[in-house]
Amino acid sequence: MTSFLSGRTNRNLPTILATGDERTGPDGRRWGFSLVEILLVVALIGVMASVFVINFDTLIRQNEADSLEQAFWQASSEARNRALFERRPQDLRYDPEAVAYTVGTGAGAKRYEVDTSSWKEDLEAEVLFKQSLSDDSYRLVAGKLVTQREIPLVRYYPDGTCMPFVLEIKAGDDLRSIEIDPWSGAELLSADDER
Repeated sequence: MTSFLSGRTNRNLPTILATGDERTGPDGRRWGFSLVEILLVVALIGVMASVFVINFDTLIRQNEADSLEQAFWQASSEARNRALFERRPQDLRYDPEAVAYTVGTGAGAKRYEVDTSSWKEDLEAEVLFKQSLSDDSYRLVAGKLVTQREIPLVRYYPDGTCMPFVLEIKAGDDLRSIEIDPWSGAELLSADDER
């Protein structure tokens, strides 16, 4: 091959044989991948696949907790809106058998079912509403200080507020505790989260 600038043959470029084989070098030997290079690529693919498999179970558990939390926020918004527009308190409950949140009572109740299509069959999911105890009513149970008690439902009021409560979601090993602001119905952020 000749260089466009000098007009001389550039010995560093591979020579293309008349057969059209572009993988032949200037000394006539064929270029290709060595066995070591191929084994290195296979090993890297194996490492990447094992990292994906290990983290896949964690991703599924997070999706399960996310679906419980997402359905809660939809039901919470519905309960708050109903309380505002109907001008009467609305109750929000969790039904573990149906895996659904229920807003209101009787024939006018509206259900928000949790999407369980991607859940494992043996998954243990639990949703609890808890209320903080006053400073003088803390209890010591089995050697642990209990500062919250379980409540069966959460009530939303016509002025747009709700009772102060903590939503606790457990899906497998994933445990989330979300404190709800009684004035806005939104999640209360800790000082660390605000930074």
